Amino acid sequence: MNMSVLRQQLGLLPDLALRSHQPRQGLLELMTKLKNESKDCSLCTGTCCSFVANSMQITPLEAFEIYDYLLRHRLWTADLKAKFQDCIEVFRLDKPLPGDGRRSFGRRTYTCPFYAESCLGCPLPPSVKPYGCLAFNPIASGVRDGEACRSYTEKLEQLASEVLQSKNDIIRQAFAIDWLKKPIPVALLALDNAIQRHNS
Repeated sequence: MNMSVLRQQLGLLPDLALRSHQPRQGLLELMTKLKNESKDCSLCTGTCCSFVANSMQITPLEAFEIYDYLLRHRLWTADLKAKFQDCIEVFRLDKPLPGDGRRSFGRRTYTCPFYAESCLGCPLPPSVKPYGCLAFNPIASGVRDGEACRSYTEKLEQLASEVLQSKNDIIRQAFAIDWLKKPIPVALLALDNAIQRHNS
């Protein structure tokens, strides 16, 4: 299956700037509402994107949307892939968590490779940003270091729809993917490897 056919099956519009996915719409409306109440990330250093608080994992669908965006904008480069690999190695994202498996230690934290300390904000547009990132917002105005933020999990729970499940299944079947969620850099490299295997 080629990328254009897959994009069509997933309902992705050619122009990502015009893309408005129903699942994201509720999250984007929440962000707009909070911004109108002066509860936004505009002054924050981005603690939620750093190893201090970030343990974001994404589905094959979320990975595909980011991957598709990067390909279309010619941002999927050897340098970016090397940055992902460095992130995986530094934060041991490819290693199992400690313990014997009988107790849950949660997830490994890591600094997102898209995080740029020199400028505030994520370079990924809301149209492709992971759902969990969109759902994590301030609950007060003037937040500067993630001191008053939370994940609006009720919005995320609304995303567990059959439509999203179906789209994830399409991607998993198309590229023989056997995982449900992975950290952002692991998911993107795994998806790229699966697509390259499929196309070879």
